[in-house]
Amino acid sequence: MFFIRTAKFIAHLIFWLSLLRIGMGFLVAFGSDDMAQNFADSARYLGTANSGEAINEGTRYLLVAIALGVIAEIGGLVARQTDYYESEEDDVESH
Repeated sequence: MFFIRTAKFIAHLIFWLSLLRIGMGFLVAFGSDDMAQNFADSARYLGTANSGEAINEGTRYLLVAIALGVIAEIGGLVARQTDYYESEEDDVESH
């Protein structure tokens, strides 16, 4: 269960940070008056050449977080089902 909880925590962390990155990318994209300012603001605040790169990176991380979260949920379900069936077998053997 440790690895499942860790995977869920990491998925949440990546999810929320990627939403922040996407939001900052849109903020720079719509807050810039011209492309020169967009390039300057992106380099200063986002560490990318332009705001589109930050939005793309954030979207990629968002998809990774969703995939990791789904895998962690499936692993948790399998672990719970395995614990349930093992405890049921122990009950049958003890009778």
